[in-house]
Amino acid sequence: MGNEKLLEILTAERMADSLETVLRQSREYQDTLKQQDNAFKKMDRARLSRKQTAIVDTAISATNHCGAVYGTVAYRHGLKDGIRLSAELCEII
Repeated sequence: MGNEKLLEILTAERMADSLETVLRQSREYQDTLKQQDNAFKKMDRARLSRKQTAIVDTAISATNHCGAVYGTVAYRHGLKDGIRLSAELCEII
C-alpha cells in the first residue's frame, strides 16, 4: 500500500471518528454553530422567493464545500508534516 493511500485512510478515519468528538467539546465550534443558526433564522424571516432562496443555497453550499475541501487538504498537509517530523526526530535520537 502506498503512502498516499495510507494517508487517505488515516485522514478519513480521524475526520470521521475523533473529529466529531472534538467538535462537540469545542466551545468555539459550538458558538459558530449558534451564529450559523441565527443567520439562517434571519434568512427565513427575510421571506425570500424560491428563486432567491435557491441562489442563496447554491452560494452557501459552494462556500461550505470549499471550506470542507480546504480543511481536508490542510489536515492532510499537517498530518504529512507530523509524520515527516516524527521520522526526522527518530533519526536524531
